[in-house]
Amino acid sequence: MREAGLEVGRDEAWNLFGRRGETRVWTGSHLDTVPNGGRFDGALGVVAAIEAVDRLRESPLAVVAFRAEETGPMGSRRLAELPQAFLELHIEQGPVLERLGEPLGIVNGVIGQARGTVTFEGRAAHAGTTPMEERADALVEAARFVLRVRESAKGGALATVGALEVEPGATNVVPERVTVSLDARAPTAQSLDALIESIGFEPTWRLDPVAMSGPPLKALRAVLPGAPELVSGAGHDAMVLAAAGVPTAMLFVRSLNGGASHSPDELSSAEDIALAVDALTETLARMSKR
Repeated sequence: MREAGLEVGRDEAWNLFGRRGETRVWTGSHLDTVPNGGRFDGALGVVAAIEAVDRLRESPLAVVAFRAEETGPMGSRRLAELPQAFLELHIEQGPVLERLGEPLGIVNGVIGQARGTVTFEGRAAHAGTTPMEERADALVEAARFVLRVRESAKGGALATVGALEVEPGATNVVPERVTVSLDARAPTAQSLDALIESIGFEPTWRLDPVAMSGPPLKALRAVLPGAPELVSGAGHDAMVLAAAGVPTAMLFVRSLNGGASHSPDELSSAEDIALAVDALTETLARMSKR
């Protein structure tokens, strides 16, 4: 950021940012990743943003590396108070652009999400001396619930149990308590409500579907006429800013290897990335003139 001529600092949420002049036009993404994740998710959007802003030395722009996108997101909630426009470059994390043979895509909306946990209570018992018919096995009840979660996801909805905490967690003890994570997603607020009710859990975090809008989306469409438009099934920092009323747009870069993401197989080509940085630069140039 300093090499790009930006003034570097951090805010109260520990977002890392670089600014040039009095700007409220921001671009960037996040640096945190999931366990065993890939090297493009989030990080590409930060590096590309720095490169684009470096090319636009005469334009008042700002770059942000958000804190804790994968676990909240936390950092982008703080930035929502500052920008008048935001543009995020990100890999697609899915197979659509690869199937279409298109290097870049425009995001016109982000799917709604809800997260929470459900805990099942049983009774700890010796695995070698307790008859099967007398067991109160919390993990068996949790397993039935996991199947119900899968069966509840219909009509474009998605639902995932990604983590289980089994107590006491010993090979020779019947599980006494199991806590399962829930990730529920649906394209409309109504279908998200229905999915939550069908699964039967109380979300601890929820964000309804949001649409990209305003000058950033208009500028991106002008730079990429005819580019495919997608609804993102993954959450992003751009989603949080758009939900807060900030005019926001997203540029997707084609993900290869069948759209693999959140894994070491994550890959986007150098050629696609170069096209994306060019498009990001031109879009930011248009936005900064407004």
